[in-house]
Amino acid sequence: MGSLIKRAEATGYKAIVLTVDIPVVGKRYKGFRCTFSVPPHPNLKQALESTNLSKISPDVVDRIHDPSATWDTLIPWVRSMTSLPVVLKGILTIEDAKLAVEYGVDGIIVSNHGGRQLDGALATIEVLPEIVSAVGDDIEVYVDGGVRFGSDIFKALASGARAVFVGRPVLWGLAYQGEEGVFKVLNIFKEELKITMALSGCASLKDIVKEMVVHESLYRSKL
Repeated sequence: MGSLIKRAEATGYKAIVLTVDIPVVGKRYKGFRCTFSVPPHPNLKQALESTNLSKISPDVVDRIHDPSATWDTLIPWVRSMTSLPVVLKGILTIEDAKLAVEYGVDGIIVSNHGGRQLDGALATIEVLPEIVSAVGDDIEVYVDGGVRFGSDIFKALASGARAVFVGRPVLWGLAYQGEEGVFKVLNIFKEELKITMALSGCASLKDIVKEMVVHESLYRSKL
């Protein structure tokens, strides 16, 4: 991983994002059913020769993860390798968010890995407000997971996220129409967000506040 960090730095990347919620790979049964697997270092050539992917041993990805990594070993080591900001992806609890602050991490992404690692994990939008409240302005908080509409972005921003990341919809656009498909998906999100903002009385992103989002449990408790 050290060489990858150096390559990223030399190429002009602005931050290092570490996915910390997959010390081991979860059981992804949908992948098993369609006999899909990937090599340890995917690239375009392998994608073009995708008929060969099913021949790769299913445990190859397991060998590129390190379940022995800890806060005391991973974060200081990464810090020693780069001067770029370090962001941790895969935070779901207040405790881990506070540890990220304690270890001097620059940002966290509240994420449950799309529900593919542990399908019983909490939804990111559910835990986002309490994490934002717990860390305050000590660290930047981002979020991903389950974002399918521009209104989802609005809800995440209102819940305190500084930025919202999107995964699968962008890949769907890429698969459908290549680069143009990606831009179409992003423009759909942008347009939906603008409409949601307008209908909520927001002229800019700064106008989006937490009072604009109310959890359904508030009303259920009144029934």
